[in-house]
Amino acid sequence: MGKINDLKDQALATLRGKWGSFVGITFIYFLLVGIASGFTNYGTIFQGTNFSTLAIICTSSGVLLTLLILPIAMGFTVAHLHSSRQDLPADPSDLFYGYKSFGHVLGAFVLMYLAVFVGLILFVVPGIILAFGYALVPFLLHDHPELSVTETLQLSRMMMKGHKWELFVLELSFIGWALLCVLTLFIGYLWLVPYMQMTFTKFYEKIRVEYENAGNVSEL
Repeated sequence: MGKINDLKDQALATLRGKWGSFVGITFIYFLLVGIASGFTNYGTIFQGTNFSTLAIICTSSGVLLTLLILPIAMGFTVAHLHSSRQDLPADPSDLFYGYKSFGHVLGAFVLMYLAVFVGLILFVVPGIILAFGYALVPFLLHDHPELSVTETLQLSRMMMKGHKWELFVLELSFIGWALLCVLTLFIGYLWLVPYMQMTFTKFYEKIRVEYENAGNVSEL
């Protein structure tokens, strides 16, 4: 638990004095994701009714919007990464960082989610293992844009060897806070999510340094 607490302390230190900016970009992120999921949900509601055409339109729009905003997930990661490295407040423009190489980012996320989905459908456990193995993909898309989609996913799996359980325990450590946020009608997630993401950012930085120190600089 010592290492986990250290990462959390580092995250809180970075967020100190910058909470307002991170709550702001988290709200924007939630809003954009909510719009996309909203269309899909409306499509589900209208299925099997006289509004079946409307259901198809809403569902199709929801899927399209979800694909279009996938780079926002990378941008949310980048905002925390930039803040961690430069000790600056969150920059809302970082949310759209992934659109600089839209096709590359979209391809990486789609392939990653597809692999995890297949793993979950077939055997469940392998899907969960793959999800943890690909946890560093958003960070690597930023730090190594020269890598192909498959190379990015492969590098994430290599760097996560021996660290999947550590990440699992790290995520598990936020459950108490997540339950408390439910009591705030989910408003507390505007603070919890940046805290979690910044902690994961510190986790990535630690893994990256360890990987370099192990003599794998050529692959980074």
